[in-house]
Amino acid sequence: MQIADKEAQFHTDPIVLPDSNFFVVVGGNNSGKSTLLRTIIKNQGKELSYLVNVNRTVLTGEGSTRKDYQNSYPSIIQRVMNQVDDNYQRATEPLQDFFNLKDKDRQPIIEWYNKYFPNPIIEEREDPENKASAMFLKINGFPITTQGSGVRATLEIFIKLFDPNIKILCIDEPELGLEPYLQKYLFSALKEKSSLDKKIILATHSHHFLDLENMDNNYICQRNSDNKIYLTKVDDFKPVIFRLLGNTLSSFLLPEKVLVLEGSSDTTFINKCLTLLLKKGFAVHNSGGNGNINYAVNSITQFLTFHKNELPVYNNNVFVLADKPIKNTVVRQWEILLGDKTRLKVLTKDAIEHYYPEHILQDIFNTKEGREKIATEYLKNNPNGFNGKQVPKTILAKLLTEKITLADLDDTSNELFVFLKTLP
Repeated sequence: MQIADKEAQFHTDPIVLPDSNFFVVVGGNNSGKSTLLRTIIKNQGKELSYLVNVNRTVLTGEGSTRKDYQNSYPSIIQRVMNQVDDNYQRATEPLQDFFNLKDKDRQPIIEWYNKYFPNPIIEEREDPENKASAMFLKINGFPITTQGSGVRATLEIFIKLFDPNIKILCIDEPELGLEPYLQKYLFSALKEKSSLDKKIILATHSHHFLDLENMDNNYICQRNSDNKIYLTKVDDFKPVIFRLLGNTLSSFLLPEKVLVLEGSSDTTFINKCLTLLLKKGFAVHNSGGNGNINYAVNSITQFLTFHKNELPVYNNNVFVLADKPIKNTVVRQWEILLGDKTRLKVLTKDAIEHYYPEHILQDIFNTKEGREKIATEYLKNNPNGFNGKQVPKTILAKLLTEKITLADLDDTSNELFVFLKTLP
């Protein structure tokens, strides 16, 4: 999509936007996000597009439909479209917009809202026995006009989401007034509704509205030294989220789950396995135990003690994978610290190399020998190698990650793979 820069506010003319049904623009205050949305709307025209701006938290027009509002609606929309900022008296009335719809058009809006939000919205008559009495929208038994600003701010979004005439829907700060968990619900509702017939463009300050499933849908809006607005693609979510959360480590995104291992080569291989198994949200902690089992034991013990006392949020989300030469007293200590035996796996063999797929080991070392012999002789040699081919542990792990597939992890006789599959 190309947008003409009629007001010469952008670094390039025309403005080239991604060919996507859904994309997100982030940036600091006064970076040009709202200007971008208004420019899109003015280019496309009211017949095709609409901008839901930040001036939407006040709801009026409750009850019966008003003919004066219906008649003046076209001129109201034209005035709104011509605004150069958001600091103006609100002219549109989403409740009137909602009540003016036919019954069959209101119902999908309510159903879509209730599909994603925990507190359902319902229609109710002022007098239940009189269909001609005023209509109200209610949440938890109370009119929507008395709800928090965040819930009120979503009404216009949902109405326009189901307007078949709007092909491009721009939403400025969809997070407005919403607590974080509701922001995630709204994001899902918006993305799921985007389609070839409804392109949705968000301008946001919230990391909950980043499209983490498709990095290509995310853009950063900035101004250059000449005060011209320009867009760049997001190529790494971490610095973007870091900035949106305030540029402080205390509020930075933390992993949902932690898997503690002994050695560095283990980390490379296990990360690949977790990726193939679609085990998301794991941080793999390397205890530096290759060739120094005591170091690894102490490191794991210290980590488990720390998370138990200082990071209780991880109490049910820490897992440990260790090799055979661990004393029973240490195992019992770990079980106590973890509080759940199923989150600890002590392998029956003394090194992860014994669990590498046999056919890949045979290919790397150009041999027909079995996995057990390859692994045993490989670990016995110094430097590590087999069949005349020397390969350091870290390099061997890297070679494995390049060749292993999901089918290899279906080996039910491999206790390592069985354990990884049990991870949440």
